[in-house]
Amino acid sequence: MNKKAQPSGGSAAALLVIIASFILLYILFLPGKDREELLGADGGIPPFVASEVVGSVLLKEQPGTLAKLKERDFEHSIPSFNIVAEKEDVVLKKVDSLFVDNSEPSRAIPLSFKDGAENVLLSFSVEGHKGTLSIRVDGERVFRGEVERNVEPISLDGLSGSSVIEFSVDKSPSWMFWSRNFYDVRNVQVSGTVSRLSGSEALNTFFVSADEARADNIEQAHVAYFVDCRGSVGGKIDVFLNGKLLSSRVPDCGNLEKTIIAPSELVAGRNELKFSTLSGRYLVDRVFVKVFLKKPVLPVFFFDVNRSQFRKISDGALNSSLSMRFVDDGERKRAVIDVNEHRIFLDTRQKSFSRNIDAFVVEGSNSLSVDPETTLNVLELKVSVDCRKEKDCR
Repeated sequence: MNKKAQPSGGSAAALLVIIASFILLYILFLPGKDREELLGADGGIPPFVASEVVGSVLLKEQPGTLAKLKERDFEHSIPSFNIVAEKEDVVLKKVDSLFVDNSEPSRAIPLSFKDGAENVLLSFSVEGHKGTLSIRVDGERVFRGEVERNVEPISLDGLSGSSVIEFSVDKSPSWMFWSRNFYDVRNVQVSGTVSRLSGSEALNTFFVSADEARADNIEQAHVAYFVDCRGSVGGKIDVFLNGKLLSSRVPDCGNLEKTIIAPSELVAGRNELKFSTLSGRYLVDRVFVKVFLKKPVLPVFFFDVNRSQFRKISDGALNSSLSMRFVDDGERKRAVIDVNEHRIFLDTRQKSFSRNIDAFVVEGSNSLSVDPETTLNVLELKVSVDCRKEKDCR
């Protein structure tokens, strides 16, 4: 029973032969065109498959609208801001009392403040004393004498933000060993005029393209702004670009301030513009940096031609071509196309344009720019290579 259940090998082979025969007959009776498509252009041999150069697209872009108006000036706007550096008279240090005598010849008062101070004065009174009093600031003596009751305020010009004021009394002569010199000092006060600098500067950034930052193509650049002086005019406003001082002057309140920027001071990418003052309260408004170029910045595209492709182009085996497709608006389309500094003039009403560029391409990196003389609505910009003859690419 097991032998009867096994299929016959001869029957299976016969079935395959019959099926293959029907397929062959079907192909033979097909129309010639259909038969070629089924078997391939060479009668059963797959159609010619060229090397990578065949139909290679080197560049394909969709530029969109390219306007006749060329960008030769660029404006970078910066939001309004305040800078405030106000001065006020304050007490920097106050000590109710201190005592110095022969047993403790000096007493120090530390002094520290963040903001700059000017017109600093030291004042105090004396309750009781004997001998001569000396006062030093950071080791430098600023006063020496006998004080009966009160003393005229002592100027401490040049006082830094961190200082030490030291009171001391002269020792008695050695032969007067029983004598005791002392000073009972009261109401010690250090006062001065302080500039509050916490809001005295504003840092802003703007970005510049590489084409715009080319110093050799900048005709002029400047920063402009208006200053609204809140209250009386204070001190100067300093303007810095990338850490370099552009200007330092008292603002002309309510009028346009304009400062020229040297072409070398702009950098590609991030630029920092800082305003600062040491005195005054200002609103800086309508700030902008403007750059004027000698030549317009045109859209530039890049494509590469490898060594094999370039050799075949040079030998005439390959075509390299530039093509453009436009919106079919029937308008006249005019432009100058630059391929590696070789000019191609475009003038057509058609919806497409094509030109051989074998003589213009180079091995390696290539550049292409479009300078429109009329507004162009470009659907596609393409650079490609293909074979002149099929055998050239085998």
